Amino acid sequence: MKPLLSRGRAKQQVLDELHLSGVVAVIRTSEPAAIPAAVEALLSGGLRAIEITLTTPRALGVIRQLRERYCGDILLGAGTVMESVEAAAAIDAGAEYLVSPSIETDVIEECRKQNVVSIPGAYTPTEIRTALKAGADVVKVFPASIGGPGYLRDLAGPLPSARLLPSGGVSFETVGAFFAAGAFAVAVGSTLLDKQLLRDGRFDVIADNTKRFMALVAERRGS
Repeated sequence: MKPLLSRGRAKQQVLDELHLSGVVAVIRTSEPAAIPAAVEALLSGGLRAIEITLTTPRALGVIRQLRERYCGDILLGAGTVMESVEAAAAIDAGAEYLVSPSIETDVIEECRKQNVVSIPGAYTPTEIRTALKAGADVVKVFPASIGGPGYLRDLAGPLPSARLLPSGGVSFETVGAFFAAGAFAVAVGSTLLDKQLLRDGRFDVIADNTKRFMALVAERRGS
């Protein structure tokens, strides 16, 4: 089966647009039926970079459906990618970037072969350098709740060229400080996509929260 994703959007363009967007919304849910409405709520709030974790039931089918529906209107990624076979399947479904909680060299290599953005997770300077040397395009600093923005600022000193994406601990209260500390972008999950809101179908609240969050990002970045 041919990938649904047009290769017209090159890796560098995806990186540029991720940076411009500034925020990746992480959808991790046991109720995939709620995802289309959640995506609409995120879009209405001004957020277009969306990650579907592979721990979500029927995640690959969801990614394929979103790619068919939105084509290039969203930046669509797959998360919790741990094996090269998962990486290949996610790319075939239409993912433009792959996110892992750890350094998975076979996943990074699959991304390299298919010219897709690779975002492995790491925490220490040694781990971040290991990920970059393996070919990572962006490194997810996880869990960023440990150390917070101050730790990210410390990392940016000796690693000024590293694209760092904090994940975990990014909230309304901390997002500005993470960008001030040098974040390439941030990843948010429950801050915007609270499980109870998803269960209750409160997509209006998700849209309002997203709009407020993106306004904070724009204010911090001066846009």
